[in-house]
Amino acid sequence: MRTGCMLLGVLALSTSAWAADERYQALPLAGAEGSQGGGRAFILDTRDGHVWVWSENELLTAPDGSRRYGAGFIYQGKLRPGTRPGELIEPQAR
Repeated sequence: MRTGCMLLGVLALSTSAWAADERYQALPLAGAEGSQGGGRAFILDTRDGHVWVWSENELLTAPDGSRRYGAGFIYQGKLRPGTRPGELIEPQAR
């Protein structure tokens, strides 16, 4: 998992995110340099800690092996609570 996503995950687990009534929280992500464009969002399951990135223009591979760009979710793993400020939280095994 990329460090940027981990940082956003830690920020999303802040008090304001836990205070919300909704289980899933989404944060917009800036597009990558040189990408094909399209919107991206970081999605957090505030109850169980699962994390996804939704991309409007992700490179997808079909069952027949062909590739194309389209919308898709990419599972990033599961976060756990930290024990100290600045701790790097590694993803848990799936």
